[in-house]
Amino acid sequence: FNYRTDVFADADLAKAWKESGATTEWGVPKTWQEVQAVTKFLKGKQFKGQDVYGYLDAPKPWGGFGFYFLGSRASAYAKHPDDKAWLFDADTMKPRINNPAWVRAIQDVIDALPSEPPDQINADPNTTGFQQFLAGTGSMIPWWGDIGSNVKTNDSSVIGDVTGFSILPGSDDVYNSKTGAWDKLASGPNYAPNCAYLGWGVYVMARVDSDEKKKKAAWSAAAHLGGKDLSIWTAMYPSGFQPYRNSHFDVPEWVAAGYDEAFITSYLKSEGDSYNHPNAAIEPRIPGIFQYYSAAEDILANTFAGKMKAQEGADAIAAAWEKLTDQIGRENQVKLYKASLGL
Repeated sequence: FNYRTDVFADADLAKAWKESGATTEWGVPKTWQEVQAVTKFLKGKQFKGQDVYGYLDAPKPWGGFGFYFLGSRASAYAKHPDDKAWLFDADTMKPRINNPAWVRAIQDVIDALPSEPPDQINADPNTTGFQQFLAGTGSMIPWWGDIGSNVKTNDSSVIGDVTGFSILPGSDDVYNSKTGAWDKLASGPNYAPNCAYLGWGVYVMARVDSDEKKKKAAWSAAAHLGGKDLSIWTAMYPSGFQPYRNSHFDVPEWVAAGYDEAFITSYLKSEGDSYNHPNAAIEPRIPGIFQYYSAAEDILANTFAGKMKAQEGADAIAAAWEKLTDQIGRENQVKLYKASLGL
């Protein structure tokens, strides 16, 4: 979760927020409820002579990858600490996409879009990250970790000195799929960082098994590219990679490469806290996962455009997912889904 520190440190905006009768203190939003409030509050405001916006949604389909950004809005609502599943019921593969948690997340997007930049309905994640946020438009976005290094290293970035990082916002309450009720946790807001996407990888394919020389060379190349010394550079500079080895979390090494210590400490903490969070929302490792996501994106595009209500769109996605599960094979999907959740 990336945010503009200068916006949330601005005295005039803080004063206006207080005068609006807001029930929370002005500052970096810690929950999605606060994200919504701040985004709506900032509509029509100016900061340093420019129109200022809050959260940046990515409603436009993006080959299935855009669904992750709705998932990042939904995880704190949908991932209960007492339940490893949040996308499907683990025993049946019945979709949860049309339960109250996901419907709330969909409605959040619908409600926030009028307060976001013009034509935001046509923004995909690439637009929000590289064309808007790095260029100074918007105060908050979720993204994979590589947007954090781009803040400092991308030539188009104007926010290198005013960006902070955190795990995804939480929620004041979380939906309990087992009881059908919203729970308020004694520990406070529910946090559930979305561990989206299986990740980049360097793979040695079985096709080289018959040739010992090629096999050895392939493993050597994989070890070289993923090794400690080279891999940290792919995390530091715009490559699509983000920190993934323990050795990548050595702050002094990043400082030696030119990163500001406070900046990189915040960045690496957001990454590590997301990876290691006890209630992290885990990516389902099942066949056809992008078929599910792509089907959802097409329906969500119509929903965000106002052609369907939030619940209607969610019900349509659930129906499409049920059909897809039957086509792939429900019994095997259940088996693999449970295995991916460690059940």
